[in-house]
Parts: sequence; structure tokens; C-alpha cells
Amino acid sequence: MSKLRNRRTNVRKTAVAVTGAAALLALLTACNGTASGSVSADGGSAAPAAGDSTTADGSTGGSSGGSTGGSGSGSNGSGSTSGSSASGGSSATGGSSTGGSSGGSSATGSVPACQASQLGYSWADPGSGTGQQKHAVVAFTNKSGHSCTMYGFPGVDLVNSGQKWSLQRTNATPKRVTLANGASTNFAITFLVPAQGDSSTTFTPTTVVVTAPNQRTSFDLSWHGGAVVLQDGATHPGTYIGPVGE
Repeated sequence: MSKLRNRRTNVRKTAVAVTGAAALLALLTACNGTASGSVSADGGSAAPAAGDSTTADGSTGGSSGGSTGGSGSGSNGSGSTSGSSASGGSSATGGSSTGGSSGGSSATGSVPACQASQLGYSWADPGSGTGQQKHAVVAFTNKSGHSCTMYGFPGVDLVNSGQKWSLQRTNATPKRVTLANGASTNFAITFLVPAQGDSSTTFTPTTVVVTAPNQRTSFDLSWHGGAVVLQDGATHPGTYIGPVGE
């Protein structure tokens, strides 16, 4: 009988404990809305399910910390700032930098054209040769401070106080010339001088106006070759120019 009474007493105590826990849960629900955790059989609060934003002690959960940073550690929500948003920004910056770097490398890999303002102009030979056909040689000197290239024919005008004659080019194939800083390259002016007693119309230039290939700015050199036979209307005159580097 004594054992039976003890069992009934224990059952009543358990029932009272469960009833008290249920009442406590109902009270929490009424005050705070939905409870963040369930009640265990012994009347204590169970831990929140994975994904809950609040832990049993009310602090921010690891799941919330992890969504902001790349990683969350434990229930205290601590996490680093190496999340996807940070990585995305870094990637975008790196892509832009790489693109610019690639373009720059390509541009600096080519040797620029020699600019008129970076060249020196002089006579390598002001006029020599035997017979009626002679040659004058003009030198271009690279003063740019870096390597540059020249390609094609220069422009040449023979000029005096009242007349200008723009010389024709030969049919020679030009070649590209690369000049180191301080280096020079030449082109030739072939000109036809009048023979003794020749009644052909002559022209005595005072100046040679030289324009480097693919440039617009010209440079004047004094002419030292004397009179030339004027053939400014001829299809194949005896006075003409060759390409740079010939």
C-alpha cells in the first residue's frame, strides 16, 4: 500500500510539472507571439531549429552571421567579412585592372611613327654626281628620345621667290625603317641639270621644303645644287625623289 501511495504521489507531481510547463508556454505565447523554441519533456527550453535567427539565450544566431559574411562560427554569430558580396567586388576590380593592363601592354609593344617635331633635318650630301643627272641626299635624325619608325616617301618642293615645283616619286617599293634615338636615315633627290648650251627652261631653287612621310609639318633646307631643268609638266621628269631608307 505504501508503494502504491508513492507511485500516485509521483504521478500527481509529474502531472503538476507538465501542467505548469504548459501554462508557462501559453503565457509566453500570449506575451511574445510565437515561441522561438519548443518545451522539452523536463520543462526546459529546447535549442532553436537550424535557420532560426535567434538562439535560446536571445543572441544573434550563427545562421544569421553566416549570411552576412563568408562564414559563421557557433551560436554567437561571429563571422568574417569575406562573404560573396566582398568577393564579388574584388573580382570586378580585378577584371577591370586586367583589361586595362592588357590593352596598355599591346599599345606599348609597337614602335610609334617618327613625328615631324622630333626629327632633325640636314644634308647628307648637298649635291654630287657626274653628267647631267646628280643626287642630293637629305638625312632625317631621330631626336625623340625613343625608337620610332618611318615608312614611305617624303614630300619635297623646290622653291624660289616666285615658283614652286612639287617633285614626283619613283616607282620604288618603300620599306619600313626603325630608328633608335639619335640614329639617321636618308632619302635621295635625283635632279637633272642643264647641259652647256641647253636652251631648255631652267629653274634655280633657293629652298627645299621637306615633309617627313605621313606628317604635315615641313622643314626648309637651303638648296646648293644650282639650276635644274624645269620639267614640272612631264610624265617622267629627270628630277624626282626616292623613298626613305632606299
